[in-house]
Amino acid sequence: MKRKLFIFSIFCVFFIILYQINGLNHVYYSTLYEQQTNKIVYGSSAMRGRILDRNGKVLVDNEGYILVVYHKPVNETVENQIYIASLLTPFLKDFYLTETNLKNYYLATNNNGKELITESEWQLWDERKLTNEDISKLKWERITNEMIEYSLEEQKIIYLFSKMNEGYSYEDKVLLEDVSDEELAKITELQISSIRSVIEARRVYPYEDTLKSIFGSIGSIPAESLSTYLNDGYAINDIVGVSGLEKEYENILKGKKAKYVINSDNTLTLIEESKPGSDIVLNIDIDVQLKLESILKEEMILASKRKTSTYFHEAYAMVGDPKTGGVLALSGLKMTDEKTFQDITITVFTSSYAMGSVVKGASNTLGYLTGAIEVGKKIKDSCVKLYSEPAKCSYTSLGYIDDITALKTSSNYYQFITAIRSTGQKYSYNMKFSVTEENFQKYRDVFASYGLGTKTEIDFPIEYTGIKGTTIAGDLLLNFAIGQYDTYTPISLMQYIHTIAMYGNRYALKLKKESYNTFLNQVGLEEGYYDRITEGMYQVFHGGTASSYVAKNLEAVGKTGTAETFYDSDADGIVDTPVINSTLAYYFPRSDPKYSVVIVAPYLTNSSSSSYPFTKYVSLKISKYLSSL
Repeated sequence: MKRKLFIFSIFCVFFIILYQINGLNHVYYSTLYEQQTNKIVYGSSAMRGRILDRNGKVLVDNEGYILVVYHKPVNETVENQIYIASLLTPFLKDFYLTETNLKNYYLATNNNGKELITESEWQLWDERKLTNEDISKLKWERITNEMIEYSLEEQKIIYLFSKMNEGYSYEDKVLLEDVSDEELAKITELQISSIRSVIEARRVYPYEDTLKSIFGSIGSIPAESLSTYLNDGYAINDIVGVSGLEKEYENILKGKKAKYVINSDNTLTLIEESKPGSDIVLNIDIDVQLKLESILKEEMILASKRKTSTYFHEAYAMVGDPKTGGVLALSGLKMTDEKTFQDITITVFTSSYAMGSVVKGASNTLGYLTGAIEVGKKIKDSCVKLYSEPAKCSYTSLGYIDDITALKTSSNYYQFITAIRSTGQKYSYNMKFSVTEENFQKYRDVFASYGLGTKTEIDFPIEYTGIKGTTIAGDLLLNFAIGQYDTYTPISLMQYIHTIAMYGNRYALKLKKESYNTFLNQVGLEEGYYDRITEGMYQVFHGGTASSYVAKNLEAVGKTGTAETFYDSDADGIVDTPVINSTLAYYFPRSDPKYSVVIVAPYLTNSSSSSYPFTKYVSLKISKYLSSL
């Protein structure tokens, strides 16, 4: 029995190894086999595909530059390498040397350091009492600083000599970069058979820093991902997308490298030419993007002139297509004390804030789903007073309101009563309002169905979901209902307003233009309720809290938001100063949604009575521009 078990175990191990070779790591082992048997090598990374906007304008391009490479012939001598290096030093612009470079060069030009070992030590080596490693270590330790003191011209030769001897002998070694046409002509005149020129490409950005953090960067394969890339057929020294869209769409943007066979004399024969990568087209409209950035900068400068805007340093704005989930423009800017701007657009995916009343469309949804809202029933706006807590009120007395006018006028009281009823309790003055984690989870599940507090599944390598509060208390559930407890990312507000525009159908947001929409979920609210939500949010712009934010004829539907929060004013890690976030999310027109607009202004002011109407003016300008397209 034990013997059978042993044989079975051996068979299992063999099967697993066979599966790894022919299945999981097939590409890697096939490439390795080809290299070992056919002596196949590949050229440098091929030209990557471009990144275009929705109208075909080039956002990320390639620019060719000349490299001078060295290919080591068979039986190449150290003396000839040094001679070649000396011929090329006039064209060397920048270089750096390590102690290892200097010591290796000393050994290469001084009989491999034979004189550094004593006769008695060589005798011990002959007697195998010292190993090759011991001898090498002794040589290395005995090379003094004086021995490796070289002139500037000699250092240039050493640098080029070191580059010639990096890696495998059959690989091309880049000696000079960014060589001009005039310099190349002079190098060609030297007629060095082991030297040739190649054209390499690097990324260029016609619109400079605009969206650069979203495009991402390219570079060497990260150490933590090396095995994955090697298994996909990459070489260790390949250039890949390491962040942003370059990383997200690496499999499309990467090109196919040229393929060579190594001849017996160590020369190369091309057997397969390189192919550039494919272009990708984004939903981004660069004209809208530039206009949005310009408006943000202008309004941030104006807002900063208010004494109450001491802590206002950053703002976000986005434009989307509600029907496709496409992101047409997105901008995050940070303003310095000198009124210059730093691009922080990437933080639309990672930074999160209390968004305030802008989320009340989702709050009403919870009320409808739990039966906490009686459709059309009017109640008088007031304050909620819980036991041992200060009274919580709307920003002013709003009179009699129902589910529609509660959105129009942004009643906090209406949401407080809805939250209490959603737990199965009835409000009474100074009541002890006990809640459970389940009560919070009901709200979070509904909010997540809109994209708030969960990933939007946008095609970008990083996305955070915001911060969930951990304390369970009745007054905090009331805060949650008006957007002043959990925090959400700016990008999630776009998916939220899209989901309302699409009557509860949530689709993934998309930076890359696709011929399809990625459906994520359905909120599960009947159409009649959405009629009431969109009517209330329509009235926000027609007699409500955002009456003058968008031209009336655009038929905007959306919600304003303000959130009372705190700011770390002295950078000691403690939030100590009360401030107000200002937010806005809407789409237009109501009958056939074409555009969505989201604006987030964290820490805009520390005084609501004298705050600068930042979201209003940004909205007026960008909506006017969009309506003219």
